Amino acid sequence: MIRQTRQKIDDLAADWAAKLDTGALSPEDDAALQAWLKADPRHLGAFGKARGLALFSERACVLGEKDLLQAPSPRLDRRKLLWSCGASIAAAASIALYPPVASWIMGERLYTTRVGETHVAILEDGSVLTLNTDTKIGVRFKKGERNIMLYRGEALFDVAKDRKRPFIVHARDTQVRAVGTSFTVQDLPGRPVQVLVREGVVEVRLKDMPVPARLAANMQAVALPNAAISKKVLPTGDVERGLAWRAGRIAFEGISLKDAISEFARYNDTPIIVDDPQQADHRITGLFISNDPVRFANAVAIALDLEVEMRGDAIHLVKPLRR
Repeated sequence: MIRQTRQKIDDLAADWAAKLDTGALSPEDDAALQAWLKADPRHLGAFGKARGLALFSERACVLGEKDLLQAPSPRLDRRKLLWSCGASIAAAASIALYPPVASWIMGERLYTTRVGETHVAILEDGSVLTLNTDTKIGVRFKKGERNIMLYRGEALFDVAKDRKRPFIVHARDTQVRAVGTSFTVQDLPGRPVQVLVREGVVEVRLKDMPVPARLAANMQAVALPNAAISKKVLPTGDVERGLAWRAGRIAFEGISLKDAISEFARYNDTPIIVDDPQQADHRITGLFISNDPVRFANAVAIALDLEVEMRGDAIHLVKPLRR
């Protein structure tokens, strides 16, 4: 079999993206697109870039050459922990594409992912949904509106332009309204609903809120308990880190080890336990493979002078025995 060049793949991806931009694909074209995407791991990455869903595996490889962990100790905070670019490509290749119909319940098309899964769904209007781990979404299209119900989890919405039919994402009491843009919505247990805008403009409204909050690119909104919305402008690097999950990565920037472990738990059923509670406050910065908690634990152990022990199905970070 003749291996396609990168330029050829990019050209074909651009052709498919252009077809989607003109409207919904025919059943024959949709089947052809899905067959092409599954034929080579590089196809999905190229298609994602063409649709504004860049997986930035090249940036991930560059970041892998920088310091991945920073701890308060001056002796340890400059240790370098490298990971493989090949693993990054493999992680991107693990993203699956849904068939045209996932399942139907009461006139609603449902898309779901299990823990550790990431899936891409192409809707009938050409919009693209990228579902993160443990996510459930319902799609209800009608003549005047495109309604998306985010029941749990997190997703990136790359919205096809249709000014006559606004695209509205519902998450608890929060509504995010767009026409043609790219943004994420996150609804996780015990956390407020969050919205992150990559491109374009969206309006975020809470129940009974008279005037919606307007967000442009590189802005984030958080639905607060007092029925208000907090919004702020984020550096471009923070936006990229917030979307690292599309490439099978988790990106941290100065968060506590405790919170980093909590984030890893979204992607894995293997618990990570820090035996010494004082160690849980150390700050973590780095880019890690989301489905490899052992590698993450080993990196933390090196940086914080700890040891990794497997006890049953759990990973324990423990202080080494001094002799």
